[in-house]
Amino acid sequence: MIFNDFAFLFLFLPAVLMLFYAPFLRPYRVATLTLASFVFYGFSGLEHALVLAFDIAWIYLVCRSPRFPGDRVRLAVAIIPPILALVYYKYLGFILGSMGLSPPSGAVGPEAYQGLDILWDVALPAGVSFFTFQVVSYAIDRYRMQVAEPPPFRRFALYVSFFPQLVAGPIVRFEQVADALKSLTRFRPSAEQLYTGVVYIVCGLALKVLLADSLARSLAPFVEAPDNLGLDASLFLIFGYSFQIYFDFYGYSLAAIGLGLLFGVRLPLNFLRPYEALNPREFWRRWHVTLSYWIRDYLYRPLGGNERYSRNILIVFAVCGLWHGAGWTFVIWGLYHAVLVAGYRLVRPAWDALPRALQWAGSFSLVSAGWLLFVFDFSGMQRYAASLGTPGALSASWTDWAVLLIAAAVCFGPSVEKLAEAPPLSKGRAAALAACGAALAFATLMFVSVSDSFIYFRF
Repeated sequence: MIFNDFAFLFLFLPAVLMLFYAPFLRPYRVATLTLASFVFYGFSGLEHALVLAFDIAWIYLVCRSPRFPGDRVRLAVAIIPPILALVYYKYLGFILGSMGLSPPSGAVGPEAYQGLDILWDVALPAGVSFFTFQVVSYAIDRYRMQVAEPPPFRRFALYVSFFPQLVAGPIVRFEQVADALKSLTRFRPSAEQLYTGVVYIVCGLALKVLLADSLARSLAPFVEAPDNLGLDASLFLIFGYSFQIYFDFYGYSLAAIGLGLLFGVRLPLNFLRPYEALNPREFWRRWHVTLSYWIRDYLYRPLGGNERYSRNILIVFAVCGLWHGAGWTFVIWGLYHAVLVAGYRLVRPAWDALPRALQWAGSFSLVSAGWLLFVFDFSGMQRYAASLGTPGALSASWTDWAVLLIAAAVCFGPSVEKLAEAPPLSKGRAAALAACGAALAFATLMFVSVSDSFIYFRF
């Protein structure tokens, strides 16, 4: 199930809201949301729901021991099974393929695997990268005594499975939502909270459906024929996909925050206007913030941090690339950003002396060019590179550029967060905003039926 789906918007969400706010079910709100979250996730498959349930139960049982804090053996026992599950579902095929192994050929259907379908025919659970990192962070925080006492199991289960952020983040630390989960039965939303939540949901879905998906449709012919692009089409592909992936993931994150607010849980912001960054290091403090901080706190600093800067930067960005996808193009993408960040450190005085407009243009262009590794495999990248500087049959139309300009205007225009967090003070302004919001919601619903799944569901 996905947010940009009629079944979610008009069946699942209203039903869960009614159950959550039903007076006679108030003492059971945690159980209600946990059950709803497993129903939500169960649409991706029973096996995948069992993986989620196992991770929750395993981590909780191992970490609840009073001897757990400071015990490295118990920490390893806790985190190794969820990590192995992640490796099996997401990376096993990539590992075997990198070793030169492949499923037997010459047969069609399940018999092609000759009994080895458990190795090759694996369906990736939605959001497995997200909830694995979340349970691992909880175990490490218990080990470090940052979670002094384990919560009741029902509260921990909801922390991991909470459906607004389950399949594509943000990656939440337990302490960020502990108080909200503890006081869930007493939660009564104010008019301002409801306004903020609805604005986040409407704007998030609009960015996804109206902008990200429109760009995807414009980009489709160019993605399918990378060796037949004119110069304008090549540039449109770079910057069009840059805005597409941003609005796709940013839109999901906004909707997740809004949904969380409707149920009394404040999720952390995941994007801080990243395309306004003036250098590659600043970009990673603004893009997918919860992942960046996870990698910093649970990998970079334990490796020694700045003491072995170059080595650690290469390691953490290679991991970051692999987290995004099981393929060498993702590893190269991670290493590409490692070079950008480390390179900026070397030339920082000269870079920072440039006019701010040049710093911004350089950062945005370098980041946008790197997204091509998400679009093409190595063969596609070679075909795309070979076409540069040569005339091609495909060109971007004026409507393509118009969509791109609208995306740029929205990206660098007024902040959705400021609009959402500053409820209208006057009745006239409230009425105007309500009318605009209704029009935006109606336009979004008009195109929901042709909307695609969120890009980060595949990561």
